[in-house]
Amino acid sequence: MDKRKEEIIEVALKRFSHYGFSKTTMNEIAEDLHITKANLYYYYQDKSALIKDSIYVVGKALYAAEEEILSNYSGDFMDTVFKSLELRASFMRRYYMLHINENLEWIKGVDIAQVMEEFLQRDIQVVKRFFTLAVEAGDLVLEDIEEASIAYVEISKSISFMHNAQDIITGIPNKDNVTRILESQKRAAQLIFEKRIVTHTK
Repeated sequence: MDKRKEEIIEVALKRFSHYGFSKTTMNEIAEDLHITKANLYYYYQDKSALIKDSIYVVGKALYAAEEEILSNYSGDFMDTVFKSLELRASFMRRYYMLHINENLEWIKGVDIAQVMEEFLQRDIQVVKRFFTLAVEAGDLVLEDIEEASIAYVEISKSISFMHNAQDIITGIPNKDNVTRILESQKRAAQLIFEKRIVTHTK
């Protein structure tokens, strides 16, 4: 991505994170950048394209941080699960307006569905790799890693949606929900995995 687009996305994300997608205009972004609207449209023909690139940038940063957690896995399965959930919670706090905006009806016309599907599949693949690593290390017992990965991602996302449904409907953010989401996801993870973790004895 070229340097100018990176600058535009950085500024746009500040607006999107504070006001949401629908309440942010291209005029405001151009003003924040101290450029003309025509100049902004040279790089982004419409707000939809800018939204998609902005979401990709956030996703890329999240997945890079998640890869770091995964690469440091040393046998403590639940600790790694919790670190991943805490990482996602930190991103959710920072980009909460983006998070609740993903589910708004209006955005379905902004060609975001493909982006969200890509992220869903990416989430499943990351979890699958982690579960495979844990099973191969003898730290976890799972009969069907593929199905377990899909179910775990779906459960985590459902918990998130359940806690912030009101915010999605009203468009009024309440970041306290992130703490509730994290606590619920941790409880669910403990319930799911408590009988599947292998305790190694020396």
